[in-house]
Amino acid sequence: MIHLKNIVLFFILCMTSLSLSAQSFYFSKDYYADSSLFVKALPELARQIQDSITISNQPLSANNKMHVSMVAEAYESALTHVETMRQPFKEDYKVGIFTPFEDYAKAKQNQSATTPFQHTLEAQILETYSSLNVASQEVVEGNSLYPVQNLRMSFDATKEKHKTSDTLKLQDALLLISSYNYYQVYNQTSSAMQKVIKEYNHKTYEVETTIVETQNGGKLRTHVVRKKGIVEKLPTVFIFNIYADSLIDIGIAKYYAAKNYVCVVANTRGKGISEHEIAPFEFDGSDAYGLIDWISKQPWSNGEVGMVGGSYLGFSQWAALKTLHPSLKTILPQVSVGPGIDYPMNGNVFMSYMLRWIQYVTSNATTDYADFSNAPKWNSLYKKWYKQGTSFSTLDSLEGRPSAVFQRWLDHPSFDAFWQNMVPYKTDFSCIDIPILTTTGYFDDDQMGALYYYKQHHVYHPNANHYLVIGPYNHSGAQTYPQKIVGGYAVDSVATAFNFRALSVEWFDYVMKDAPIPGLLKDRVNYQIMGTNTWGHASELSGISNDSLTFYFDKTRSDGFYTLSQKPNSDYLEQEVDFTDRSDDTEFAHMVIKDSITSDITNSISFISEPFDEALILSGAFISSLKVAINKKDVDIVIRAYELMPDGRYFALFTDSGFSALQRASYAKDNTHRQLLTPNKKETIEINTSYITSKQLSQGSRLVIALGVNKSPYWQINYGTGKDVSDETIQDAGESLRIKWFGDSFIKIPILTTDD
Repeated sequence: MIHLKNIVLFFILCMTSLSLSAQSFYFSKDYYADSSLFVKALPELARQIQDSITISNQPLSANNKMHVSMVAEAYESALTHVETMRQPFKEDYKVGIFTPFEDYAKAKQNQSATTPFQHTLEAQILETYSSLNVASQEVVEGNSLYPVQNLRMSFDATKEKHKTSDTLKLQDALLLISSYNYYQVYNQTSSAMQKVIKEYNHKTYEVETTIVETQNGGKLRTHVVRKKGIVEKLPTVFIFNIYADSLIDIGIAKYYAAKNYVCVVANTRGKGISEHEIAPFEFDGSDAYGLIDWISKQPWSNGEVGMVGGSYLGFSQWAALKTLHPSLKTILPQVSVGPGIDYPMNGNVFMSYMLRWIQYVTSNATTDYADFSNAPKWNSLYKKWYKQGTSFSTLDSLEGRPSAVFQRWLDHPSFDAFWQNMVPYKTDFSCIDIPILTTTGYFDDDQMGALYYYKQHHVYHPNANHYLVIGPYNHSGAQTYPQKIVGGYAVDSVATAFNFRALSVEWFDYVMKDAPIPGLLKDRVNYQIMGTNTWGHASELSGISNDSLTFYFDKTRSDGFYTLSQKPNSDYLEQEVDFTDRSDDTEFAHMVIKDSITSDITNSISFISEPFDEALILSGAFISSLKVAINKKDVDIVIRAYELMPDGRYFALFTDSGFSALQRASYAKDNTHRQLLTPNKKETIEINTSYITSKQLSQGSRLVIALGVNKSPYWQINYGTGKDVSDETIQDAGESLRIKWFGDSFIKIPILTTDD
């Protein structure tokens, strides 16, 4: 869902300020109790800040300057700051960023006594929107849907914090102004933007919304979008979308319609005006076949269909290949979810986030943006559950909305037939002979799902016509527009020199219009080597590395860590984890560059290598062989990996979820069948499900590996009794977990050596 993630990013940027002085400003506490007084007083506060900053030469971010100028009614200055704020973003879409502030400021400048402000605002929105390219228009469409009530909650919370004082420190004054400005601008522009966009779309494009009935009884809302004036039959881009919202669905479709395709966006069962029960993942394969069959028979169709989309929309493409329709000529699955593989569980460990997402898509027939984007509510819920120690299966009841979908998923902790039937499984892949382009990122939480399909396709169809693009992208970036900075890491310029929307059009032109293959695709596997500003290319995934380093875990201390040694030893380290201790509920920092990893590695033991004598390229997935003995029947193991850079900062090498691998030990041998451990017996746990990365480690850098036990509000808690983990409670904790990590355990690091 690109629009939500972008808006959250923009909000964070705009609410972030530099380290500021302790300067204070008068703002009467009486203003907080009278909204009319408050609104009149706030511009004066903003002007005081402007004057003070000018006199003291206090540095402020462009974000803060924009908010202060807007509230001070200095609209020309505000527009200048909007342009400054846009500069870090890519040309493809940056003009669409911050348009609510731009349109509001321009409308205020053009306001007249004889014309209602809302009319002036709508005219300004239309002028701006109609001048944008399709990519920027899509950003505006996303902005228009941000839940205004969440901005109101943030504003009210800020007021509440300061209502008992007559003074505000500069930092607090800026936060009050920015939260107010965000709320009042979006409150006035959102509905106007939606109205203007809807009217514009229907004037510029042929938009037909209908219910399609498929052979298996599906009744699905479908939008068909074409450029006006096109009479010839065209190939169709088909997007199968659970995130039902007509404005967004049509906005996405416009992008492909503008490139001379018909674009069909269909919503999954129960969404839009479909009458079915909402059951994510369960009917998409058969419904997709019926929709493709319907598309192929329409008068505007030339009989060729390609699919595209990210995350759940990537999954829905693989679901469509469970039974391949002859009209489906290609798919372009981006950051694809693998049900039962990386969502709603990873390494057979269920994630707390699953309930948040389930309520997001099942609480109504559209999409519950307001609830989903209320991160404080959900984090508070996870921590409440964690503190109480109730079973994971009570999480939905604790949230207040029992969910049949949540409970049904918990009934399938193994990768069993329930999950296997949703997408191609084993020999099903041998029948897939259409061209495919998969995209994902090193920091994409669904990389595991995307690569599951890629690997399985090649296992069962060795000559599969299947390409891969992977680089330093997060979940959003690898399906739309790559970000120049990911988690504090300044991405190499070659990784952001294109965007995935444009790449998808190039791919469809290649497959369905006989155009040349996209220039990025030099070979079947195309991977960006972070830190080198170059792309690597290989004929198969194993080709992204050609050597390895093996490290063993040694109890010798080194700079506050234990040691990563290149020799095995017969000793062991013993770790104790008290599952009744719930003091470790810190929220994880989703950053790539970190000053400290202390909060990341709770319930872990950390090991460090010697500094590397020269730069080397780490490229591929870790392979771990852990020799352990525990006093219980099961444990969830977490492995994290970092580069400790010469400047003392840490680079998180895998995903923004913070781990390179998460694995329930009882499923390590077979994710379809649970095999409990024997207490106090030394056993080998092979973990071959690490994420992959490719990065040049600097000369003088050191590798840090943290071995640990999952105990977090954000994941199911495995108490080790051998019972269904979803039913275990803190009462099952018993004695502390004691785990011995033996010195003949090892982790194999993939290396790429070059001739240079």
